[in-house]
Amino acid sequence: MVTQVIHNATITLQLPFDISPTAEVAALRAAGIPVDGLGNATSGYLFVRTTGRSANRTNTFRWFATSIGREPIDVTTLPGDPSLACG
Repeated sequence: MVTQVIHNATITLQLPFDISPTAEVAALRAAGIPVDGLGNATSGYLFVRTTGRSANRTNTFRWFATSIGREPIDVTTLPGDPSLACG
């Protein structure tokens, strides 16, 4: 069995899908997300998800300031009583 680690984003920002690249970079920086001139995160992890249809499409940016987690732990390989392992 693998445990799942869930993390909340440090900053979440929603912008119109059709915003210009220059305005997008400016908005990301204004929100506190460190990005380069192309909109790529210079530290942490930046995920973008597009939602909506046609005129209502938006991009949701989720930035994680640090690592988004550790590798999943396979609890079936942990030391201990094997009869307690799930699976």
